[in-house]
Amino acid sequence: MKTWTITIVFALTALSSMANALATKELGIGFVVATDPYQYEDGSHYENVFSDSELKNRWTGNISPFFYKPDYALYHFICLEKTVRYYKILINDMSTAYVPNDAHFYFKTWDMILINASVKRLTDDNPIRDELNSSRTIEYKCASGQLQVKDVIEKNGEYWLQISFSPICDDQEIQRTYGWIRWRTKNKLLVDILLLC
Repeated sequence: MKTWTITIVFALTALSSMANALATKELGIGFVVATDPYQYEDGSHYENVFSDSELKNRWTGNISPFFYKPDYALYHFICLEKTVRYYKILINDMSTAYVPNDAHFYFKTWDMILINASVKRLTDDNPIRDELNSSRTIEYKCASGQLQVKDVIEKNGEYWLQISFSPICDDQEIQRTYGWIRWRTKNKLLVDILLLC
C-alpha cells in the first residue's frame, strides 16, 4: 500500500506545474485565475490578451501561464498589477501582458494559493526551522520531500510557511508535527508548489 501511495504522490507531483521549475522574472502580488480553465484543455489559450494597458493591441506571441494543467482546473498567470480595467500578468515567465478585469478571470493572493497546497523545498539549503524565530533546524529526509502548508506569514520582509510533515513517511521518527520554511525571496521561489497533491 505504501508503494502505491508514493507512486500516486509522485504522479500528481509531476502534473502540478512544469513552470515551478523555471526561473520566473517576477512573483507579483498573486494570481489571475481562469474562471473556466477546462475550455483550454484542447491546447487553446484565452484570446483577449493584450500587449498594452489600453487593451488595444492583441498579444501575438506564445501564451504560457505559470500553472497550466487545464484538465485539473489550473490556468493561472502571475498577477503583477490589478486595476478595475485590467490585470497586468506575466506570460512565459518573463513577458508582461494584460487581460481585461472581467468575468473570464478572478484574482487570488499567493496566500490563498499556498494555504491549500503542498510544497517541496527546491534545495536542502532552505532548512526547516523548528520555530519561526529559531535557528534550530529539523532533519527531514522523506523521499517525496512533500510538506503540507498550514499557514503563510510575512514577517520583517521574509516569507514563511508553517508546514506539517507528510504522512507517507512513517519510517521517520520526527518529534515535531510542524516546522517553518521560507518559500520565497523578493522575486525567487524557494519551493516547488504542488497544487494537485
